[in-house]
Amino acid sequence: MGDRLHNIVRALWVYLVCCHQVLTFDVTKSGQTYIRVGSQITMTCQWTTPAGEDLLRVNWRQGSTIIVTSITPNFTPENGAASIKDRATLGTLTTSSTSTSITLTGLQCPGDIAEYSCDVQTTAVDDSRGTASFNVNLFDFLGNNITITSSPSQLKAGQHASLTCTTSNIGRPPGIMKWYKGSQEITTGFTQQTSINSDNCTYNGVSSLSITLTSQDNGVIYSCVVEPNSTVIGDSTKQGRYTLDVQYPVRQGPRVTSSTGTFTVEQGTTFTLNCQASGNPSPNYVWTSPDNTNTTGSQLVLTLSNTGPYLYTCFATNSLTTTPLPTRVTVTVQEKTTTSTTTSTTTSTTPVAVASSTDTLTCTGGKGLHSTGVLVGAVVAAVVITFGVAVALFVLYHRSMVHRFRKNGQSADTVEVDVTEGNNEYAVLERKPDVNEPDHTYAALQGKMTSFNTPPRK
Repeated sequence: MGDRLHNIVRALWVYLVCCHQVLTFDVTKSGQTYIRVGSQITMTCQWTTPAGEDLLRVNWRQGSTIIVTSITPNFTPENGAASIKDRATLGTLTTSSTSTSITLTGLQCPGDIAEYSCDVQTTAVDDSRGTASFNVNLFDFLGNNITITSSPSQLKAGQHASLTCTTSNIGRPPGIMKWYKGSQEITTGFTQQTSINSDNCTYNGVSSLSITLTSQDNGVIYSCVVEPNSTVIGDSTKQGRYTLDVQYPVRQGPRVTSSTGTFTVEQGTTFTLNCQASGNPSPNYVWTSPDNTNTTGSQLVLTLSNTGPYLYTCFATNSLTTTPLPTRVTVTVQEKTTTSTTTSTTTSTTPVAVASSTDTLTCTGGKGLHSTGVLVGAVVAAVVITFGVAVALFVLYHRSMVHRFRKNGQSADTVEVDVTEGNNEYAVLERKPDVNEPDHTYAALQGKMTSFNTPPRK
């Protein structure tokens, strides 16, 4: 009895060692950890059997469901054994095979996301089998349908508003959503939420950004950028753009300019006054003229014939402006200047007369030319008149004095001299001999008299 029990235990131990411990498995798969939806994957199962045993059956399972099976003698897949048999290919097996591979094509999400395993049975006993498994994870690219909306829909300066970015496919695994103002990334003030779509594969994403609006935000571009998850291979960033339309009133008077660059114009000149103001919606403009007429539009075309000044006022307003804001300008009109010349092509603010080699005078900046003869005659006349005036003044202002002098103490010779006070000039008019006069003292050097004593005229 004891020997019999001992033999049974020994036989069971041999069975466990020989039949169950010799089967070892190593399951591998090709490609990345994440496989893209629609692509294919190849899985390989390897094993070791004890010597003298043959391979009987190989099963591939998805979860607990057999998808592919191969049995002796031909090791062909059993009909109807697999739910995805049309997409599963099992390599050729023999009784001595130690590995098998299965290829799944057209991976579907979420149906093909599962744990896959293989089990092998040998000819030793029906329970001589082993199992190995791994998981298949699928990814999907981002969608292109990114939309951005604002709340409220009509934006005004001074308001608090929110921008909402929505994408129906943020990929699998979910991507990351970011905000940019222009080219500057925004790191605070927004949220992101993701949820699985109805296909139970991809995710949608929603991100909201809170902003406070100013008039300077009008026309600014905000971008919602979706980046793929780091595990996704080969995908690219997607983005949506939103341009702010921020309404604000006209807050200051318009700027008025002239097409001539100045508000001083010449009579008869046609020019344009331009009026520009900042506001959204775009401002409306009304011009008020000196005659109290009104003209609409940002430009006012004028041709003024009479001298001014003229006062023009431009009013700017839009739907958000409570009171139109004016800007006033004064236009000064100068008389039109005319130039009459025959040979001169140069003008100057200061007339300058220039004699030329011809029988003309060129008056730069003047109004005519005179002949050389006329000018010479005028000069001669001026000289004659000046000389006559000088002579008259000489006669009227100075009285002629005739004196008789005794030269070198001798009374035989006398001279009658005409003396002027300011010039000390004298002229000998006549010599009269034998005139007895008191002594006189004089000094004469080469026709110049420097001092003398003059007696009363007789």
